[in-house]
Amino acid sequence: MDKRQGNYPNKDSQESDLRSQNHKAKNSVEISSLHRFYIIIFSVIASFFCVAMPFFTDFGNAVQSQNLYTGLMMSQNHLPYSEIFATGGLLYYAVIALSYFMGSSIWLVFVQFASFYFSGIYLYKIIYHMTSKEEVTINAILLFYLANFALGFGGLYPIQFATPFILLALWFLTKYFAGLTRDEGFIIYGLTGALAYLIEPRTLFFWLVSLAVICVNNMKKRRFAHGFYQFLCFVFGSLLIFYTLGYFVLNMQILSSYIDQAGAYYFTYFALGKEDILLSILFQLIILFASGLLMGALTFFNHLKQAGDRDDLVKSIVFLSFVFSLIFIILSQSFVTYQFLILLPFGLILTSLFLDDKYSDSLKRRSRRRQNRRLSRRVFDLFLLSHFYLPCLLLLYGLAQPIVHYIGSYSMNQERAHIVNYIRENTKENAVIYTWDTSAKIYMDSDRRSSALFPLPMVNTVKASNQKALEDELLQNEASYVVVNEDSEHLSPTLKKDIVKKYKKVSLKNSPHFAVYKLN
Repeated sequence: MDKRQGNYPNKDSQESDLRSQNHKAKNSVEISSLHRFYIIIFSVIASFFCVAMPFFTDFGNAVQSQNLYTGLMMSQNHLPYSEIFATGGLLYYAVIALSYFMGSSIWLVFVQFASFYFSGIYLYKIIYHMTSKEEVTINAILLFYLANFALGFGGLYPIQFATPFILLALWFLTKYFAGLTRDEGFIIYGLTGALAYLIEPRTLFFWLVSLAVICVNNMKKRRFAHGFYQFLCFVFGSLLIFYTLGYFVLNMQILSSYIDQAGAYYFTYFALGKEDILLSILFQLIILFASGLLMGALTFFNHLKQAGDRDDLVKSIVFLSFVFSLIFIILSQSFVTYQFLILLPFGLILTSLFLDDKYSDSLKRRSRRRQNRRLSRRVFDLFLLSHFYLPCLLLLYGLAQPIVHYIGSYSMNQERAHIVNYIRENTKENAVIYTWDTSAKIYMDSDRRSSALFPLPMVNTVKASNQKALEDELLQNEASYVVVNEDSEHLSPTLKKDIVKKYKKVSLKNSPHFAVYKLN
């Protein structure tokens, strides 16, 4: 093998040649036209139900709605972090803003498609490299799209935009540990790491874990020069992105707030809700098992004992990334399912290893004639049987949740549309309002800006200091109109008293769920 690709440790030459041949075969992963077509179709279907589509926007939850609002405001020169509390990366909101610059949020559907497509491609390559079985691989890809549909209906979450970069980096590491790539490839590894971090900051755990494993591996094999060169390549690739974006961050004067919100918030405060922590953990464990993302992690060490190949290092990176991502979920104190998207690619890879082991065992017990029948379906049956068919219930739950939400809020959306018309007719374009609501629909449809750093009172306000900041801003920044959804979280006594003192209630017909107050 070329010395530039010589990452193999010194071993018996016969074993080395055998493994080299196997890994060369694995590295040349050719995705069949049929499977590539499947990935395209799955990506189209998943993207079609994106909340960026005008007729699916009302299916979105508070987080999806606020993300759209943040991008809209950014397209109008109102910056996230300084004017809107935001925990996603700047590139994420810039992509949403760009779609509005182009005339409609519907352009985000194409971004969502590209994210799903490239995620599917690289996930396919990784799993096929590790299992060498098309049957296992294509079923894992199907599970990837079903899980995105069930756990994150409507899409538009930062982690979904960042997943292609994570999987591209993981594919590079897979080839690197197999001795099939040059050290210069760490430039691309650094580029993808920076891009993923600037879309979804919580991907930082993956990069820290992978760098730690690479460092330990180099130290164990005494490759200090190699390790130092790789680190320089990684830093160079990262700085190409960070320096470019840093120019805009410094120019917009949002560096301090960006570090505080996107860079530190989720790493210092994990809670997304106020639910009982024991009940939320029980719920999360049920979802983890039902989604099929837990079994692979539970059987991981048993798999390593049976496998014992050079993929162990990259598999360990996947496992550790799964464990660290799980921290965000365990401490979230919420019953939302979209948080599971952060560990979805890692969990699916581990589950694929579990399915591969079970599938291989089942083939040994079957005759050659029966092996050749309905192999792909057999893998899916193994998955469902090992999880007691709970994934089917989870899919129904994931589909029913947004439908129930849409039906339950249908009359409210009609009221919101009525309020939007009233506000547009009675305020100027630069007026600021506040909606104490579960949706940012009134802001977006009326094209009016929030008077507070937290546009919606239930997003990023679980932390006591953020709750206090929201209340202070509402007391100090006098909005032209305050719209209160009386079915959502209740106003504090202080805010109620302030509204009675400074505002006059507007009498609007056909708005039983909302109270509209006009500044005196």
